[in-house]
Amino acid sequence: MKRKIKMLMLAPVAALAFSSCVSQYHMVTDNPVGNKVGTAKLKIFAKDADMSIEKAAKNGGITKIGLVQVKTTYYFIFPVSKTIVYGE
Repeated sequence: MKRKIKMLMLAPVAALAFSSCVSQYHMVTDNPVGNKVGTAKLKIFAKDADMSIEKAAKNGGITKIGLVQVKTTYYFIFPVSKTIVYGE
């Protein structure tokens, strides 16, 4: 019984040990980076599977896109992706 409790206590540590993150930045226009930020997420079992630049810009109220960041975090084998748009 004690062994099972110890294993349950170590599960969050193991999850962090097997996670990783990849991030890419893209300059897509000549517009300045700006001070507004919009995001759009994609989770593996989500109903709303739209992580487009258009949706991220709409979520942030951005009309002039300056910089796009695509970030993917892996938890074990499950990816969680996010598009972050910076602009005005």
